[in-house]
Amino acid sequence: MAGQLAVASRGLDRRELLLGGTSIVGAAVATGLSGPASAQEREQIANVFPSRYMNAADTPLVTIARGALVSEETASYWNLPEDSPQRASYDEDIVVKAADGVWTFGSESIVNCHAVEGPEGLVVYDTGDNLADGAHFYDLLRSATDAPIRAIVDSHEHYVAGAKVFIEAEAERGNTDILIIGHPGLNDAYLRTGGVSAVHPEVGSVLLARSIQQFNLYLPEEGPDSRFKNTIIPGAGGFVPVDTPVEDGQELTVAGMKLVFYTEGVGTDTTNQVLVWIPDRKIVMNNVIWGMFPNIYSARGGRYRDPTGWIDSVEIIKQLAPEILLSTHSTTLTGAEAITQRLQDYQDGLAFVRDQTLKGILLGQRPDELSYSVVVPERLKNAPILVQNYGEVSIMPPRIFTAIFGQYDGDAAHLLKLHPQEEAERMVVAMGGPDEVRAKAKQAHEDGDYLWAAQLGDYLVMAQDTPEHRAALAETLRQIGYRTVSTNSRSWLLSRALWLEGKTPILKTAPADPASLVTNLGDYVNYYRVRVSPDRSADTDLLMTLAFEDGRSFGLHVRRSLVDFIEDVQSAPRQPEVAVAMKPETWALVFNNLADPAALIDKGDISITTGGAAQAKAFFALFDPVYDWANDPALQTLAQTIQYGTTAPH
Repeated sequence: MAGQLAVASRGLDRRELLLGGTSIVGAAVATGLSGPASAQEREQIANVFPSRYMNAADTPLVTIARGALVSEETASYWNLPEDSPQRASYDEDIVVKAADGVWTFGSESIVNCHAVEGPEGLVVYDTGDNLADGAHFYDLLRSATDAPIRAIVDSHEHYVAGAKVFIEAEAERGNTDILIIGHPGLNDAYLRTGGVSAVHPEVGSVLLARSIQQFNLYLPEEGPDSRFKNTIIPGAGGFVPVDTPVEDGQELTVAGMKLVFYTEGVGTDTTNQVLVWIPDRKIVMNNVIWGMFPNIYSARGGRYRDPTGWIDSVEIIKQLAPEILLSTHSTTLTGAEAITQRLQDYQDGLAFVRDQTLKGILLGQRPDELSYSVVVPERLKNAPILVQNYGEVSIMPPRIFTAIFGQYDGDAAHLLKLHPQEEAERMVVAMGGPDEVRAKAKQAHEDGDYLWAAQLGDYLVMAQDTPEHRAALAETLRQIGYRTVSTNSRSWLLSRALWLEGKTPILKTAPADPASLVTNLGDYVNYYRVRVSPDRSADTDLLMTLAFEDGRSFGLHVRRSLVDFIEDVQSAPRQPEVAVAMKPETWALVFNNLADPAALIDKGDISITTGGAAQAKAFFALFDPVYDWANDPALQTLAQTIQYGTTAPH
């Protein structure tokens, strides 16, 4: 034993231990451990804080559509008849006639389309996520009615991109007088961000990349890992700008019907919501009531979704007392009693998670502890509208905590942390080295103790990124993914597993859409400032203006590791040392790292109007690229399907 302890006391570099150069069998002795835990002891530990992902080796798995492997709970919901009262969302093409002249069009898409017929034609609510959605919904609509469309109402900025199909198809029928009704802030929100807005728009491209990962893009069409619900496949969009913005309480007569619009106090996943009340028919059209537990936190990120605001939004609908409820994400419901019950269940689900999270905070619980203490009671768990097949309740309480306190959980030991790789390397050494950790992870996996196996596997991959470690972690994440009810969680878990196995590349940050960039040129000159290298610019004070052929001009002032964006070059602090001119499309190439600015200067695509070419090249050299088209397989895959500029990626 003395010899074993001496190994640890010599202060060997942990990387030497990780690489297998030295045995540290004595680690267990040095820490007072008596050997590996028995199966009974492991099970007792795993049952202290129960989870569907612990002691889950024997969880029955079932094959459903396209061969997807899922839990029995997921399968039982998937197999419900489309008209079952237990079902709260649609999974396949369906035309639902809620009443005379009132239809809902459901599909595999995450969104529904609705149409209400008045004396003079149709009012349509939402058109889909892209042109493909739009074409699909328009065909379904035309299978139900020949009435002309008089208005399209956008619930919010997420499902507006099928509108072009509706407008063009109606034009072919001789109908060119269609209102596009929406929130006053919708056009700006969509044109600036494509509907994916971040608190700091400079990183909206990361939010978009995370959205792609959340909505099943990386999962195969068939097989155990396949996607089957809540899928959004990015495609060409057909956004038609709002031409009739509406204010809260505003009334319009459209298609011969009185419509009342609510835009204030209607807060769910965005702030640009429009709820429609048709009083003569007691119809509400909304994006407040989803067909699943309200997603207080979306793992992809985004603005905080305050449950109190969402509860208040439901209250607006309750006070209107509709007899027909048409919702963007849930099954259409008729009858005052059934609607009242659905609304109350929805409010109760939101209130329970909010209140029990706040109670846990009062009791001193930390974010990770709240994930286990806030457990939805059976009454609410069994409410059809609160099924957790979209978001997972366990990840929501920590978001409420961080909205209040930020990431610090109140434990001083967690205030200043090791770098994650440093922590992983030290943990692997502390547990006896890679062989010991591999054995523990393998045992945990075999026991169905998947969360612990994943944590150990993550340490191994971070400390020693080998194919063996990646494969083991991938299989653990896959088993968790099969057992989750949440399609969002499933997509995150299985996408990561496929990435670890080298079967799919995953975007870290999405390139800017060139059309959006050219439209919002000043924004994207501004966003460029965060890419400055603090080291290379540490002693630099240099002002450059950028003039574009369409008359717009902006400035970037590098000031010793910082960059100021100058929106109005006339108010710049001094005359620029360098001034350049280019087409907006050329800036798209620079921003997306599709072309080297120095090469563009040499070609004359970027012309120098003040200063010299060397100065301009030196200025651009102060900024780091964020898109590595030559070495990032995810970007290379993207380049094969989407053109991000006039120059091919290189």
